[in-house]
Amino acid sequence: MCRPITLTRALRMDDYLIIAIVLMALGAGLLGAEILVPTGGFLVVGALVFFALAVGIILYQGTTIEAVVAIGGLAVGLPAAGFVAVAAWRRMSLDNVLNEVPTDSPIGVVPEANALKGRAGKTVSPLRPSGSVEFDGKRVDAMTEGMMLDAGVWVRCVDVKRGQVIVRAMESQPDVSEVERADAALPAQSKASAPANEEPHKDETQKEEPKRPRDDFDDFDIGLDKI
Repeated sequence: MCRPITLTRALRMDDYLIIAIVLMALGAGLLGAEILVPTGGFLVVGALVFFALAVGIILYQGTTIEAVVAIGGLAVGLPAAGFVAVAAWRRMSLDNVLNEVPTDSPIGVVPEANALKGRAGKTVSPLRPSGSVEFDGKRVDAMTEGMMLDAGVWVRCVDVKRGQVIVRAMESQPDVSEVERADAALPAQSKASAPANEEPHKDETQKEEPKRPRDDFDDFDIGLDKI
């Protein structure tokens, strides 16, 4: 005769499912944390450990069907969640830098951006990894090589790719002469850009006075002082 399954026994049979779901949730949380705060893959390894423990518990305590459902859910859910997370991260953090080619901006032209190579500047907004950097009083949309920087950090432009300024944090504060180097070059550029054949402006209000007849006699020396 079959013994009836009591409520206490049923709850104990479902405990492993609750534990497995909690482990999967922890693994998903670690993946989300890895996207927001890159750690070089350490959180990804922890997430995989949680997922493996969840599947192992289901295989040990549950049935084969439950294990297949759990593995299938992970195989479909993880790529979908990763795609959605990466798309949201690119939209919020990078401000569509990876999706759009830089257009007209105060310093969006490639020749002007290339002039910033090797120059020192200071972050105006947090770079996560993109943001605003000030070079000689001009705000420039810049991007790090993957690192997160706070506002007020001295950086150096190391490269310009497709009009996008790439910066790297400096270990020490630059010299004042290095920061103001571009300001001293601006007057020379303005002089070089001025037309060479430009004539000086002549004030039309200054007119030549008419010559009087008496002036001719003043200029004519008849030599009376020698008599």
